[in-house]
This record gives sequence, C-alpha cells and structure tokens, in this order.
Amino acid sequence: MALAVILVGAALGWIYIHQARNNPLSDDAILTAYTVNIASTVGGRIVAINVKENDKVRPGDLLFSIDPTTYRIAVDQASADLKIAEALRNTQQRAIAAEQANSDIANEQIVRAKTNATLAQQTLTRMADLYTKGFLSRQRFDDIRTVHDNAQASLSQAQQLALAANSLVNTLDTANSLVQARQAALALAQHNLANTDVRAFHEGRVVGLTTATGQIVAPGQSVFTLIDTASWYASASFSETELDRIKVGDCARVYVLADRSRTISGRVDSIGWGVASEELVNIPRNLPYVPKTLNWVRLSQRFPVRIKLIDPPENLTRIGASAVVVVRHGQRC
Repeated sequence: MALAVILVGAALGWIYIHQARNNPLSDDAILTAYTVNIASTVGGRIVAINVKENDKVRPGDLLFSIDPTTYRIAVDQASADLKIAEALRNTQQRAIAAEQANSDIANEQIVRAKTNATLAQQTLTRMADLYTKGFLSRQRFDDIRTVHDNAQASLSQAQQLALAANSLVNTLDTANSLVQARQAALALAQHNLANTDVRAFHEGRVVGLTTATGQIVAPGQSVFTLIDTASWYASASFSETELDRIKVGDCARVYVLADRSRTISGRVDSIGWGVASEELVNIPRNLPYVPKTLNWVRLSQRFPVRIKLIDPPENLTRIGASAVVVVRHGQRC
C-alpha cells in the first residue's frame, strides 16, 4: 500500500510538473487596450461637452465642441476673397478677349498691306518698262512709284502694329493661380470649422474627463482619454526560462481577479524583445562602469507576453485589472 501511494504520488507529481512545464502560468498580468488622447486640431473655448466620465461612445458620436464663431468668420472671409479673385479673373478674361481682337485686326491689316504692296510692286515693274520706252510720262511714273512706296510703308506700319498688339495679349495664369490659392484658403477655413466638432473615431469608453465647458484649449491639448474597447489584451510577465514554450498563436486562458470563475479565451499576440535593466548604467565615458558590489543570487529576467482576448465579457474588461494567464503550449486558436 505504501509503495502504491508513493508511485501514485510520483506519477501525479510528474504529471503536474509536465503540465506546468508545457503550460506556463503567470500571475503577474494586467488587462490593457489601446487608448486615444482626445483633442481638437483647432484651439478655442469649449462650449459643449456631450459625454460624461465612463460613458460608452460609438464611432461618429459628438464628444465636445469648440466655439465656432471665429472659424465661421474665417470661412466668410475666405469665401469673399474667392469671389473677388473670380471677379478679377473674369475682368481680365474680358480684357484678354479685347486684346486678342485687336491682335486679329492687326494681323488682318498685315495681310491687306502685303497684298497692296505686292500689287504696287507689280504695277511699278510694268510701268518702268513703259517709262523706259517713252510710252509713259515722268509725272505718271512718279505717281506710281509714290503709290509703291506708300504701300511698303503701310506694310511696315501694319507689321509693327501687329507686333505691339500681340505683345499686349495677356494670359490667365496669374488670375487662375490666385483663384486656386483662394479656393485652398476657403477649403482650409471650412476644414477648421468642421474640426470645431470633435467626434469619436471608434467605439470606446471615456476616462479622465475633468474639464468643464468654458475651458480654453490649445490645438492638440488632450481633454480626456478614450479607451478603444474593440480590442482587449492581457500583458503577462513570464520568466525568460519559459519563453521557449510560448509561441505566437498559442492558445491561452485568462482569469480576471474580479471573477476568477469565468475563463476568458485568448491567443498569444506577441512576445517582448526587450526590457530595461537597473544593473546597466549608461554613462558617456570611455571606460566601462563596473560596480564593486555583486549579487550572489541571480534571478531570471521576465519579459512581457501580450495575449489578445477573444470575446471578453464587457463587465470584466478594465485597463489595469489584475489577471492570471495560462498559455497552452502547442495549442492553436
């Protein structure tokens, strides 16, 4: 009987040790979740707070509002500046149309002047032969040559006028750039006005709300914190000697101390790759620093292991809540 009891005890002890080795346990764990410091991208006085401490909010819910008066004025001013820029562009567009018409007329005058000059040159050439043979009087030949010279002068003047008219034709590049700048200013003003209403990006819980209406806040100044309740994690510390039996993807069981009778399923999400050590002193010097004292008892370092909780009960999920984590080595979730 004694031998049987000893054998059963040894077997149970071996089973316990084997189970404990293959299922690392950590009683130093806390629940965590992502948090967002809620702030406005614009500054001003808070005129409304639509949530209370520990309220549950959904995506798109209005959290608080900044006084929009100055931002509405900025929108009105930017809108008026845009209308002025568009009016100036329209005026310049009409002026360009008139300049282009003058340029077209000047180009048409060149065509007529060239035609007249060509005709005068042909007439002068024919009359010169008649004048040489004595069939044309000197006075008549001089009149024809005068007409030719006048046609050449008219052509030169028409070309100069066309050159001047073409150089006066402007473009809308500057006016269009000014309109685009005013459009961007209006869009920015409208964006700032819209940002006076701060809304929730995701589902969560409001914590750390200590501000009331009337408070003036700067852009980016946190008003309260929003806990992202969509994903919950357990951060457990495991000895470095146990990390070889913990793999990413292993199943885990989490017990929250508030109600240890309820098991929360989880999955190993990540394993920590570094922790700070009090024994290391980083001093900017050439020689290494070696302390004179020596710790004769060497404790194993512990690293954080992050466990993603699967469908945790809402009444047990609180940031900082104490928990116990058991990792099921080799089991996949």
